[in-house]
Amino acid sequence: MTGTLRLLWPQWQGAEPGAVDALTPELNQKEGRLAYGIGGNIAALLAPPAACPTATVPVSDYDPALPKEDGIEAKTEVLRQNSAALELIAAANPDRIVTIGGDCAVSLVPFSYLAAKYGDDFAVVWLDSHADSNLPHGPNAGLNTMVVTHLLGKGDQAVLADLPGTVSPPQVLLAGAHGWDDQDATNVKEWDLTVIQPAEQSVFVSSVLEWLHRSGCRHVAVHFDVDVIASTDAALGMAHEPDAVTAATALGTITAIAEHFDLVGLTVAEFVPREAMKLRSILQSLPLLC
Repeated sequence: MTGTLRLLWPQWQGAEPGAVDALTPELNQKEGRLAYGIGGNIAALLAPPAACPTATVPVSDYDPALPKEDGIEAKTEVLRQNSAALELIAAANPDRIVTIGGDCAVSLVPFSYLAAKYGDDFAVVWLDSHADSNLPHGPNAGLNTMVVTHLLGKGDQAVLADLPGTVSPPQVLLAGAHGWDDQDATNVKEWDLTVIQPAEQSVFVSSVLEWLHRSGCRHVAVHFDVDVIASTDAALGMAHEPDAVTAATALGTITAIAEHFDLVGLTVAEFVPREAMKLRSILQSLPLLC
């Protein structure tokens, strides 16, 4: 075992183009879709220098014609990236993985690997304004809205075939989920997933820790979609959610988990740098830079 692996994965293909258009009206579709990948690259640059091995999942250039297959946007391409990520993780054989993305689908492979490694002693805290528990052919075709689904061993068989491990509903906490516009709430109810609504910091952190203690799991992976932070506090994500938790609450939650449990997985996902994308568009058209 090599300790911690930092996995850089600037994936943008896991999101549905129509959803991106609706959430980024100030950007054209190419800018909006690429914002996930460029946001991941910026987040990686802003992160502290890695004191551990680093690997980068190869992500293809922009292609507006990636087909939707079996109810999943760009299915062939995201499966290719999943396979590439699995190879990188298997080669490193880490006991912890920090993933910087990219859309939310980048948590699927590392969390599946950790689920296989730690088995029933492993819990997932999905710190996100959205449940990401859709099924293919559901209200949103992006794999980024189906990650929890596939971690639970449900959904598309081709996606599941590549995963080394899955979890059961008692091992998953949806912390902060409250935005249901393109999310299938019936799945959350049918699968008996626990949801903790946004709340004041001490209440929210205590609720998460209490759930983890009840789960009996020592090893924890946290998916941190930055849209769990209220857009009135810091508008960082693709979706602006004014009724989400504060940045201090999000950070306090992850810090408390690391203090009380063995934090073996952490994903930072879905930073959308809107102003940077506007600057990129300008730079793409400047004389001598073209």
